Amino acid sequence: MTVTRKASELLNIPTMEICDHIKKVLSEKQRFYSYINIIENDDGFDTTVKPILWPFFLSTKMNITFADYNEKTEVIVSTQSQWFILGDGFNAYNRYIRTFLDGLRKYS
Repeated sequence: MTVTRKASELLNIPTMEICDHIKKVLSEKQRFYSYINIIENDDGFDTTVKPILWPFFLSTKMNITFADYNEKTEVIVSTQSQWFILGDGFNAYNRYIRTFLDGLRKYS
């Protein structure tokens, strides 16, 4: 079974600038995890969230897409655990999304 989480936010960042800001956020050092295997594609970005301090926590796939709304951009972030994860008792997946959007929000 896979655990998935998804959230979106409408930001005051033009779509033409959003990729640069996403790259900045993905390159920022986080306290408990890092973003690895960052791939930019036509739809957005794919990356893996890898815990640093807790090696028994497994890495998680994160997908970032965006849509143009005039001078604003809707950013959609989703996480997907590995197939054998049954739950998210620590609410880590929502925290990964929230932290990413918080980082991106400072550019709006």
